[in-house]
Amino acid sequence: MYTGEKKKGTYYIYPQIDQNTNTIRYYAFDHADQKNYFETLLKIQGIGPKSAHQLAMIPQKDLEQAIEKMDLGFFQKIPGIGPKTAKRLLIELKSTLGKSDLAKLDIDEHLYKDIVNSLKALGYDPKKIKQLLPDCPIALEKKNLPQIMKRLVDNL
Repeated sequence: MYTGEKKKGTYYIYPQIDQNTNTIRYYAFDHADQKNYFETLLKIQGIGPKSAHQLAMIPQKDLEQAIEKMDLGFFQKIPGIGPKTAKRLLIELKSTLGKSDLAKLDIDEHLYKDIVNSLKALGYDPKKIKQLLPDCPIALEKKNLPQIMKRLVDNL
């Protein structure tokens, strides 16, 4: 299943195995973020792979606006999503929206906060720290904390 517009190039594939019919359905995505979002959506009760795929292919900006406005109609336009599922989906997505930056960084919330708070205490601007942190080429893990801090200070 692919609803994008690309004719050639790199695609990100997610195989879905249906044990009832002994079939494999492949879902294709243009970007790794879409595939990751698809996998997150599958964990929400009432969201199947077809609905999750359609949601994952929606531009992130449009999705964030619908979540911010609490627009149930936006989600109900997607085949297979009724009023109850739309409410559940909206609640789930609203609760994870604030943590989306942390998910992109692939680090835990405490480490992220420790880095920001430590540099803030030294007089650095937290907004600049949050802008630089996602672009840091060093693996954002606790064992790499000294190197991460040095790199951030050098670039602030």
